[in-house]
Amino acid sequence: MADDLPASMAGQDKINDQTAVTQWEETMKRINKILGAGALALTLTVTGCSAGGGGGAKETVDSGKGADATASLPTTDWEVAKFDEVKQGGTLTLAVDQLPDNWNLLQADGALEAGAQIIDPTSGGPVRITADGSWEANPDYATEVKVVSDDPQVIGIKLNPKAVWQDGTPMSYKDFDATIKSSNGTNPEFQNAADNVYKDIESVTRGDSDQDFTITFKNKNADWPSILGNKGTVVAASVASDPKTFNEGFASKPMPSNGPYIVDKVDTTAQVVTLVPNPKWWGQAPKLDKVIMKVVSRDALAQAYANKEIDALIVGTNKDNYDTAKKREDGEMQQSAGVTWSHLTINASKGVLADVKVRQAIGHAIDRDTISESRLAPIGAPVTNQNSVVFMPGQKGYEDHATEAIGYDVEKAKALLDEAGYKAGADGARAKDGKALSIAYTLPANNPVSEQIFKLVQANLKVVGVAVTANSVPSDKYFSDYVNKLNFEVTGFSWVGTPFPISSKESLFYPVDSEQNYTGITDEKLGAMWAEANAELDPEKRIKLANDIDKAVMAYAPLIPLTPTPITYGVKKGLVNYGSAQFQDIDWTTVGYKS
Repeated sequence: MADDLPASMAGQDKINDQTAVTQWEETMKRINKILGAGALALTLTVTGCSAGGGGGAKETVDSGKGADATASLPTTDWEVAKFDEVKQGGTLTLAVDQLPDNWNLLQADGALEAGAQIIDPTSGGPVRITADGSWEANPDYATEVKVVSDDPQVIGIKLNPKAVWQDGTPMSYKDFDATIKSSNGTNPEFQNAADNVYKDIESVTRGDSDQDFTITFKNKNADWPSILGNKGTVVAASVASDPKTFNEGFASKPMPSNGPYIVDKVDTTAQVVTLVPNPKWWGQAPKLDKVIMKVVSRDALAQAYANKEIDALIVGTNKDNYDTAKKREDGEMQQSAGVTWSHLTINASKGVLADVKVRQAIGHAIDRDTISESRLAPIGAPVTNQNSVVFMPGQKGYEDHATEAIGYDVEKAKALLDEAGYKAGADGARAKDGKALSIAYTLPANNPVSEQIFKLVQANLKVVGVAVTANSVPSDKYFSDYVNKLNFEVTGFSWVGTPFPISSKESLFYPVDSEQNYTGITDEKLGAMWAEANAELDPEKRIKLANDIDKAVMAYAPLIPLTPTPITYGVKKGLVNYGSAQFQDIDWTTVGYKS
């Protein structure tokens, strides 16, 4: 857990400030699809953290402040052990920031990082993500996953005939057909979190058996593996065939499991979820007797870990949590590259911020170096800025487009404000037509990271004559009543991405009424640009198209990217195959303690 997130994971998330799941980073509420290491979209968090796995050093890149340093972090930093090296039995106790608002992660209210963390051990699909962010067929769920045709794009899948849902119903093409139809946006009765990738699919066609089928695309999409992974990207036909069931059927009860664990008990009073091995599981038996997910408030996280009440702590960027975690005598620290990045979202739909010059001026006025230094140096992480809205530093394709568009330049900021008609008075404060230039910054209450970033932004903007006031709101209402309803002028949270960075970002900026576009505006040319990028199957050409998108977004400044967050964990010594990882899916059958 972290101390400043909101998430949601990818995916694709939301986080507020930057600790990664900031109540796991903080409340993370809604994602683009979800998440985590292989799913689809993004998740939002109150500030930034994320889980993952992996191994291997990241590829270095040439552009972006600190990119080489960030790239030096491994993609996975957990201790690896073979299955027969893990002892049978034991309990793993983890913290989450809240119980799910809806246990269906594909439903708009369910797209939270906390929900994804709870559901992850209970779900799976034909594809799993490896340490370097690439994908492979998951033999527990599929004997074959392959591209049958490029034009039209057709994916062939042969499911493992042993794969079943919790009630014993075999997994089949019907589940994938229903999932796609519920999430492709064609039926407005389905309150889906995001339609990325799903919307490009034409049909699902049965083959020689219910476990043999093809998925045909009407629009090419290179990120098709993102909808075939874990964390609820594939749900049972019984869940996805009916809008009422999809939207409301699992608002207060767990989804049917098709993973190595099932939800055994949900204690809403104590806010504890207990997972136990799935008696219908067909793969290698999971090692742990129980996995307990308990809600722990952000301000109590580090102490809970120090008191050995939880076995792992996602530190995020909270120095106190980091220092406390380091002191646990039977604990150890892990740190990998991350997929979470904090930013300032601007509601550009009305008021002074509807003027692009004002938004650009805000970007140039903010000293992102100082913000990143304040967040990363205290946890021993390489200091860098987030300079792309598509790729992460160290990730193949990452280029710095933010520095030119909104890089720190006080004189440029002042000039843009002059051009927008906001003139500085004798005291330096700016006004237009007699009205002072003042902006309200909405932030969740009692979130130290959010408060710290607010104060830095406030000080920066004062230098160029812009007044910034704090609108502190209840953290449990932050997303539902403010962010989701665009009831703010400027706010800050984090997005948690996935190994599929291009298609997953579309819903953040296009169309204007996307579930995840909290900026209130768009650039209409982005639709065609994303369509072209998603359809381009040549990796190098696709990266170029994605960077053209990045430049276009930076130009109209709907948000200000701030800091990429490494994934920093404190974990109990002896815990293996779980911890800090950027992309890699967790194999929950191997999670446990060394023999």
